[in-house]
Amino acid sequence: MSTALPVAPDTKPFQKIAAELLFASGGSRVTIRLDLPNDNFPVVAEAVTHGARHIKGDTAIGDLRRVATVKHLERTHEILVQNDLDNADPPVPRELIELYQARAQMLAPLVRDGKLAGIISVHDIRGPLEWNQQQIEALSHAQHRAVELLDNDAASPPKTAADLQDAAIQAILDRLRQSVAVHRCTLRQDALDTYAFPVTYESRAEDANPLLGDFTIIQTSQPVIDKLLADRSQVVQNDSKNSSTDPLFHTMLEHYGDMRAQIVTPLFHEDNLIAILSMHQLRATRTWSTAETDLARNALALIERLLDDAPAN
Repeated sequence: MSTALPVAPDTKPFQKIAAELLFASGGSRVTIRLDLPNDNFPVVAEAVTHGARHIKGDTAIGDLRRVATVKHLERTHEILVQNDLDNADPPVPRELIELYQARAQMLAPLVRDGKLAGIISVHDIRGPLEWNQQQIEALSHAQHRAVELLDNDAASPPKTAADLQDAAIQAILDRLRQSVAVHRCTLRQDALDTYAFPVTYESRAEDANPLLGDFTIIQTSQPVIDKLLADRSQVVQNDSKNSSTDPLFHTMLEHYGDMRAQIVTPLFHEDNLIAILSMHQLRATRTWSTAETDLARNALALIERLLDDAPAN
């Protein structure tokens, strides 16, 4: 049987592993689940593309320890590769196919002290496929990195300067979203070589879909990004649907939850765009006030100070 970690680890490094594995594997969804106290292997990090839905927080599958594939990982401690989930051995829960649309998957156990401490999953929703050696090696590499994180976290103090910085940035986004009563606030940073400006922090209302870990929409050449780079100034849209006729822009609006209005504030360092703060209003247009646009600028200025004071790795 598995043994829960004594405390919940910092999940931000796991999120980076999930994002990088998504691109290295070519899959549609990557999840990292950890065996945490009083919980059922919850998803602590997730990355999606190809239109795959987020499953973090879902409990449709039920007790994962009763699932045949998890029992297999507990018994073998080896990577499990399944090319066709409709005919998989060991079998997978029907929810994985019917609800989560997975058609093929790879699973890697995270083992500490001889026990299953977590699971990395790579799903492909586009159809059965034969995973190749390069994809399996990418999963193996992520597996080793995740186990190292678990080992280091167990031996480290629970709070570091980086933890406090993350908490401060998150608190700014949470307070900004609540003060302006918007559905979502995100901070994007130039943090990955494989994807331009992923969401690195997010605050959202319960009825807003997550963008953290979502790589379905490519930011490059989006009209708002082009305008930020050209004008080096804040973009304010009271009616986003009528701000551009670009089909990719309208695909983005729909994917982001019928986004209807937004304030997008850039942060430049010399000539380089390094961060973007966005405030999203869903399902209705909105006339933004000067106080609200100023508040977005002030929030990003506070975040800039935190980023400038970032502790060395």
